[in-house]
Amino acid sequence: MVREVSMRVILVVLAIPTLVCYLLLVDDTTHHLHPLPTEYASRSPPTVGSCARCGLNFPVVSDTPIEDPEDFWWADWEEVQGSRRAALHFACFHVKNAKVKSFTKLLNFRKYLYNLILDDRHRAIYCYVPKVACTNWKRMMMILSGRTNETNPLNISSSIPHEEGVLTRLSGSRMKSSLLNYKLRTYTKFLIVRHPMERLVSAYRNKLVINSTSAADFKRRYGMMIMKKYRKGASTLNITKNGHGVTFAEFVSYLTDTGTRQDNFETLNEHWAPYVDLCHPCTIKYNIIGKYETLEEDSEYILRKIHAPHDLHFPPVVASRTAALVAEHMASLTPQLSRKLYELYKHDFRLFEYDYSNL
Repeated sequence: MVREVSMRVILVVLAIPTLVCYLLLVDDTTHHLHPLPTEYASRSPPTVGSCARCGLNFPVVSDTPIEDPEDFWWADWEEVQGSRRAALHFACFHVKNAKVKSFTKLLNFRKYLYNLILDDRHRAIYCYVPKVACTNWKRMMMILSGRTNETNPLNISSSIPHEEGVLTRLSGSRMKSSLLNYKLRTYTKFLIVRHPMERLVSAYRNKLVINSTSAADFKRRYGMMIMKKYRKGASTLNITKNGHGVTFAEFVSYLTDTGTRQDNFETLNEHWAPYVDLCHPCTIKYNIIGKYETLEEDSEYILRKIHAPHDLHFPPVVASRTAALVAEHMASLTPQLSRKLYELYKHDFRLFEYDYSNL
């Protein structure tokens, strides 16, 4: 008994110096630092490069120690990204019936990874979303991954990045599941999103309204079928053979009927499939969430984050006129159809902090 007590006293005495050292060394202010990547934490203030067009100065990374991580140009952007990631995580945790696919299912059924493009040179994975600057970002990925000798993305024809085999898709990769698992967990993963209804109106106008080669194909594939199904009575006489003339309400009726089937991925074209079905943001942990509303700035930050060549910049962003047309198109829907449309895209709204109430 005496021996046991003596041992406890000795252990307490030995523990006291360790406890004192811990209390002296711990700084309760450390959690206020920006969560800068570890590879930057030991480097010197970088040589400054610039993007005159977008008005940004950015670092050309060097390898010597730095004194103040807060000097980095992306400190404010890290805070914005932290907020976006936190909102996404919160929404994923609370959203019910989101049909979230498990990580194992994504590895085993790679068709679900069709929209994820790989750049091994910069250890980056980009999930492209049609109608959200994907043509220019695919051009950027061609340059980054060495699939072209061009250094100016605008010198690449707009059709080339969409051709099969030009870029490496995770869905077509033959790498072992263990390696795919490693890359999905460790590479810098990013996507760009947009207000879901603005994207939808853009897709409708681009594929079913305007006259272009691409639109002609979509009109043949979808136009006649949609009008025959949803245009009743005498108006069926007005159905054109080329599929031109689909109204927005008819298009939305088709979407809401088709999208309520068991698997949206199998039934909705990627130009109007929800983000949750294209990029799986509740399963894949994206490091960077870009938004169309801040496209040029976000794209510049992404490029610097993945150590892209300092003279490579995203093409100038042309202001979209689609946002001004959303209210007009939404007004053509009945309240019931509008509610059904929201149900189809509600997870996109919640996960990426977009508002539907003002439409």
